[in-house]
Amino acid sequence: GKSKQDSEDYQTFLKGVPILDSLFDEQITELAGCLKEAEYAAGKIIIAEGDEGNSFFIIRDGEVKCTKSGKSDEVSRRLKRGDFFGELALLSADKRQASVTAVGDTTVLMIARAEFTRLLGSLSDIIETSTQYSQLYAQ
Repeated sequence: GKSKQDSEDYQTFLKGVPILDSLFDEQITELAGCLKEAEYAAGKIIIAEGDEGNSFFIIRDGEVKCTKSGKSDEVSRRLKRGDFFGELALLSADKRQASVTAVGDTTVLMIARAEFTRLLGSLSDIIETSTQYSQLYAQ
């Protein structure tokens, strides 16, 4: 059925996400089973600066922009398929550091903080070993 197909699609997709390339297959399989998919139309805010951060997002399709109040420019490069966001609030239990808005129709895969932590232990260890992290937040 659809859910099995989705799970297999997610596993293939997750294996291509740079931050997750150190995971074991079993972890990928379990992670795929916890993902919730959501679709956002162009212009919709996916996370708002200052919100509580309880989910981690991976972009399945589409593009998002990241903005901060008081700054006219976008605060990172545009994020596309395979990119992730929302992890900073999970790392530090902070509020969201920026608003993330769909540029075109965008599909994201979300995982709740509790699930992520249960499956993957400390998110910070994974992210710190990811080169994408240093590129994104080095500005």
